[in-house]
Amino acid sequence: MSGEPRISLRRPMEEDWQRIFELANAAVDHIAEAPLQNEWLGCRRAFNGIQSHFVAERDGEVVGYTAVERATEDPEATFRLFVVVSWNTSMDVTDLLFERAVDELERLGARHAWLREYASDQPLIAYFRSKGFDIREEYEHDGQLLVTLAKDLGGSDLAV
Repeated sequence: MSGEPRISLRRPMEEDWQRIFELANAAVDHIAEAPLQNEWLGCRRAFNGIQSHFVAERDGEVVGYTAVERATEDPEATFRLFVVVSWNTSMDVTDLLFERAVDELERLGARHAWLREYASDQPLIAYFRSKGFDIREEYEHDGQLLVTLAKDLGGSDLAV
């Protein structure tokens, strides 16, 4: 048995949201003002559709978050994917969160997955590109360059 602390996944609790918000903000701390972050957190908590989300915990501390969401009226089975981690943490956390998201996408019958990120968040973009996601769109919002990454899943092609 190694000396590495065990990482576990669980559903978020009310008291986790502040830490999730801190992790999300830390990921974009190079941006002087992150206007989408408050909106982002509010939407995760109040999403009205199909949602499945989890936190990664190590030694009692939340160290990551993942979610998959889909509007209930979406006939294309297109899910939005979120993975929030500190890139200063081990890749084990990122991989565990991504694998959990993949499990949820498969369970929910997803055919397409996408995520929107700040273009400057290069570690996250590189990670998802290594998992087969392509940059589909670049655009500006509130003075920040954003990218949409997507992957067509075909109902079964979720190789990690």
